[in-house]
Amino acid sequence: MKHSLGAIIKDYRERKGLTQLELSVKSKGELSTATISWAETNPDYNPTLSTFIKFYKVMDVPFENIVEILEGSADGK
Repeated sequence: MKHSLGAIIKDYRERKGLTQLELSVKSKGELSTATISWAETNPDYNPTLSTFIKFYKVMDVPFENIVEILEGSADGK
């Protein structure tokens, strides 16, 4: 399975038991439900750096973990 940023976001959200709306609220409105939905459903989602940082901050996931997962998908793992 491809580990895109959207897959990481969806996995995080589901493990925390959050809806897309609740994740948007947690971001204090910096991430819209439309952005979250687009990220989760589009395997080629490639956010701007500022949007990536917003996701990173709201998810409370170590940056290194996100990079390891994304690099693993680039290596075909």
